[in-house]
Amino acid sequence: MVLSFKILIFISAFSFSISSNIFKNVKVLDIESRSEMKKYMKSISKDLGVKCSYCHDMDDKSIDTPEKEITREMIKLTKYLNSLLNDQLADSSSVKTFISCWTCHYGNLSPVNKRPEDY
Repeated sequence: MVLSFKILIFISAFSFSISSNIFKNVKVLDIESRSEMKKYMKSISKDLGVKCSYCHDMDDKSIDTPEKEITREMIKLTKYLNSLLNDQLADSSSVKTFISCWTCHYGNLSPVNKRPEDY
């Protein structure tokens, strides 16, 4: 009886760890829930002014595309810059996002590289 209970606990823990990794081919994000992933993807979509299909094969979102590779590099860049800026904070207990896709793209696919003239 005790052995079967231990086996049941082991199987439950193992199946939970498998089910918690619900995304295929996610290489640079540490997102664990579908709602969190959806929110993050929507923010990228808005920040770049594109629809999901710009980067994703809508039949299988896990397929790599050249746009995904570029996005992965940009995510690494924003993570790096945010870590540098967070390291400068006196209160290191709260992590803040200073840099996002919006910082350069302002809702456009190509980053804005010129200051608006009305400034």
